[in-house]
Amino acid sequence: MGMGRNKTISDDDLLDVARRAFVEEGFAASTREIARRAGVSEGLIFQRFQTKEDLFFAAMIPPPADLNRLLHHPRSKGRALIEKITFSMIDYFRDTLPVLLPLMSHPAFRFEEFAKRHPESPMLLLRRQLVEFLVRERRAGRLGAVDPGAAALLIWSTAHSIPFFERLGAHGGQFDPKLVRAMVRALWDGLAPR
Repeated sequence: MGMGRNKTISDDDLLDVARRAFVEEGFAASTREIARRAGVSEGLIFQRFQTKEDLFFAAMIPPPADLNRLLHHPRSKGRALIEKITFSMIDYFRDTLPVLLPLMSHPAFRFEEFAKRHPESPMLLLRRQLVEFLVRERRAGRLGAVDPGAAALLIWSTAHSIPFFERLGAHGGQFDPKLVRAMVRALWDGLAPR
């Protein structure tokens, strides 16, 4: 691809190229290499993003979550529903972990600042939707008298930690679904209506 041919690359396409480079090389990925891969000049990157850090944080927003697939399982209820949501979120976090690791390891990364800058980030939307879902379940009497925000954080933490530990090589890099079901069962015992 010649340098002049693709001057109209969209921000989304440029960020996709940058994301792949940052996932492969961390923040050390050079803007020159990102420009080469995108088929644009390095100057074009800095016309759109003031600094390499701005490019990094814009590129490293986690991929979108299919909230409908993650949270809606119409034929399930109770523990089976929480189990399906947990497994769906585990799959999502398996996909997003390669983006999250370089993001979290950047010295300037602060979750609260990132959340303020990107309030519609897929992960923040997922958390909000999960809390709202649990509020509805509680109002309908399908959850016990638990704090929906705390319950969402517990489900989130469970679903997020499994891919993290898999990445570290725990359980041979793949948790047995039976173990995940046992974790959800323990979680459900605390969430179930009395």
